[in-house]
Amino acid sequence: MGKDLVLLTVGGLAAGLLFGSITTGSLGTALLAYFAAAPLFLVGLSLGWLPAAASGLVGAVTVAGMLGFFTAGYFLLVVGVPVAVLSRQALLNRSDGQGSVEWYPPGHLVAALTALVAAALAAMFAVAVLEGIDPRREVQQTLEAVLDAGLPPEVAERAREQGLAERGASFLPGFAAAILFLTLALDGVLGQAIAARLNIARRPSPPWRGMTLPAWPLYALGLSCLAGIAASGALEYIGRNLAIVFAVPFLLQGLAVVHAVTARLPGRAVWLVGFYLLGLLMAWPFVLVAALGLAEPYIGLRARLGGGPKESE
Repeated sequence: MGKDLVLLTVGGLAAGLLFGSITTGSLGTALLAYFAAAPLFLVGLSLGWLPAAASGLVGAVTVAGMLGFFTAGYFLLVVGVPVAVLSRQALLNRSDGQGSVEWYPPGHLVAALTALVAAALAAMFAVAVLEGIDPRREVQQTLEAVLDAGLPPEVAERAREQGLAERGASFLPGFAAAILFLTLALDGVLGQAIAARLNIARRPSPPWRGMTLPAWPLYALGLSCLAGIAASGALEYIGRNLAIVFAVPFLLQGLAVVHAVTARLPGRAVWLVGFYLLGLLMAWPFVLVAALGLAEPYIGLRARLGGGPKESE
């Protein structure tokens, strides 16, 4: 019990301090904020979701002391709550009737994360619409204020003339939510890897190469795309940005296919490093991989090539 309390407290303090690194003014140090969820995942995947929630509260208190109560509430919303929910889902299991244990599948964990991020983004839009605020105009004005404050006057004026804020506002909420999605996914994998390395993980590490999504993210993506194309006004804007969020799980499924297929190649690490560098530099490989993730349930590339296990549905 004493060790658990220490881990819970240290995990929360670490999460809060990592999140608070955005105040340093240094870009390199501020990037540590992206790993704020990892200590909480370490707690949740080794002790359970209730300790993870308690550790999140410790982190929130730490953030409140550094950045104030409003930012602490934001920390709980985008870090603490998702970690507690995902930790609970990750530790669900059942007997298969043959003496083995079936754990909650990784594809369903990705779907749960999709639901959390999409719900948070939809709630933000709903609040704006109910208050009579045009969400696109609000995002554009915020972006213009950021550019005016962060750029020299002549550069900011040129950006305004070129409509940079207007174009950026079209997809900014969706891309911000997608970054949050990928950050939480990465931190979850990192937290599980550390817990497994320390022999305190409560479940075995999921077979990510065999990840298979449930059906509903595809339907949600289709409806969001339909709204983004056929609707107008706020509904078009909301649909367009939600579509970005609902595309992310298919990017992850596509990456699972890439990892499964490259497992058969000599020099696999070189192929993967080259692919990720190309994707980070040019972006379009990730678009192709997301399309591959969409097509995988129908073409079954992993099954054809024997590139990775199938997860249970």
